[in-house]
Amino acid sequence: MKKSLLKKFTITHLFLILGGGLFIALLFIFLVVNHPTQSSIKSTSSTVTSQLSTTISTPLPTPTPKPTPLSFADMSKLYGPCVQLPTLMYHHIQDLGIAKTEGHASLTVDTKYFARDMQYLSDHGYSVLPMTSLISFFDNGTPIPKKSVMITIDDGYDDFGTDAAPILAQYHFPATLFVPTGLVENPGYLHWSTITSIAASQPILMANHTWSHHNMEASLSVIQHEVTTAETQLEQHGLDNPKVFAYPYGLTSPTAINFLNGQGFKLAFTTVYGNILCKQQRLTLPRVRIGNAPLSSYGL
Repeated sequence: MKKSLLKKFTITHLFLILGGGLFIALLFIFLVVNHPTQSSIKSTSSTVTSQLSTTISTPLPTPTPKPTPLSFADMSKLYGPCVQLPTLMYHHIQDLGIAKTEGHASLTVDTKYFARDMQYLSDHGYSVLPMTSLISFFDNGTPIPKKSVMITIDDGYDDFGTDAAPILAQYHFPATLFVPTGLVENPGYLHWSTITSIAASQPILMANHTWSHHNMEASLSVIQHEVTTAETQLEQHGLDNPKVFAYPYGLTSPTAINFLNGQGFKLAFTTVYGNILCKQQRLTLPRVRIGNAPLSSYGL
């Protein structure tokens, strides 16, 4: 009987043990198959993120507002008295095809366009003023006629003598030529004989544009050398009266402005665009750069 019970007990427990082991094995397989792996988690996360990105738009950065240009009234209040006096700025005046060959087309107004510009001013009743008119307005309050402009030409290239000056003479227009005196007599630049001859026969002010066309964001010693050397050379030829200046490359600095003021300069021009000229900005005046397009496209 003991043997029979032992046999029953062994077989029963054996089945229990085998059944339990099988159950555990199946459970383990089930858990392994259905347990999310790291890659599946990442995939799920990426899917969710993608779905969210399609439904939740990323906020755009707040745009920086552009400053509103000051009105004439505002300029007059801050820097006045002011006058609307477009000061036209040119550099080379020559055939554009030649300019392209020589590599300075970006600084060139074709001679025929310059002639059309002068014809436009004449036909539309503009008064072309010398620098003395603006100085008198600032110093004495002398009125500036409506529909007035000034003409400036930078750098003293030899095409001023061959192309620009004859056209200006045809209309009897005054203008200002800003001369880097150290470059005079060099290839591509005017000669002193041409400069003095034009100044004697036409209302052209030959004005200071430094000695070597050095920018004015320099040390005081450099600024002093550049400006005073040019001034001395101009004065030796009976030129630059009144004293007017143009910043090479349009670059200014407080040091340069203070120096020019101390040297008695009446006006100084930048390359900043604008046509409102104010007394309290008389040493940082704006101009209007002219290209190969009708003057009407520049608001004239």
